[in-house]
Amino acid sequence: MKKEGAVLSARIESELEDILVLIDRIKTAWRKAKDTNDDFYLDSVALNLLGLYSGLERIFEKIASIIDGSVPSGVN
Repeated sequence: MKKEGAVLSARIESELEDILVLIDRIKTAWRKAKDTNDDFYLDSVALNLLGLYSGLERIFEKIASIIDGSVPSGVN
């Protein structure tokens, strides 16, 4: 389990690095949307929020895969 834990930790850290980039992009686009009143910046915020959510979901899937040995499936 130690090796699996180290691999999981590295994968989570990698995913978190990507998430931090997305957070910066969201903040930047949000400021520009407020400053310019341009809906294209809001589209960028929405797209990057989706990426953020997907990144968090991947982290939880990786945790479930290692800890529980499987990933939940189906709509529930």
